[in-house]
Amino acid sequence: MEKCSMCIQRIQEGRLDAKKKGEELKDGAVKLACQQSCPGDAIVFGNLNDPNSNISKLLNNARNYKILEELNVQPRVSYLTKVRNKG
Repeated sequence: MEKCSMCIQRIQEGRLDAKKKGEELKDGAVKLACQQSCPGDAIVFGNLNDPNSNISKLLNNARNYKILEELNVQPRVSYLTKVRNKG
């Protein structure tokens, strides 16, 4: 078992394909392996630098939270849920 690389090989392939076509990499053009195999579409991936991307909109959702965020570990994965115990 190895640590998740966020499918960097798929991202690089998507970037190269877009560059060959003379286009920008479009939101949703690259799908991670786990995202592709998730039947409920519960995994979302995209460009955080694009304020119009789906992932940016979800990160601004009030339901968004990151595990151990209060320890300033800067996690790259976040979750959507209703947090009831805001302590």
